[in-house]
Amino acid sequence: MEKLIILRMFFCFPLFGMLLPDAGILLSKNPARVPLTHVVIEVSMLFCILICTAAIFYGKKRIQNHANKANEASYF
Repeated sequence: MEKLIILRMFFCFPLFGMLLPDAGILLSKNPARVPLTHVVIEVSMLFCILICTAAIFYGKKRIQNHANKANEASYF
């Protein structure tokens, strides 16, 4: 689980590094075209971050559900 968190963190750093200049290009008075390779890389990074986030969420949820079942009182 920790490896997924670290992987997600390292996908975020280059994503922000590419989004800031591209946002500057789009917000300038003379906007130029954002290169297609930037768009493809940014979308693929977002997709990887979403996959890691979903895996972390479901892993934590599964552990929490397992812990809740172990702590239930048995009335039988």
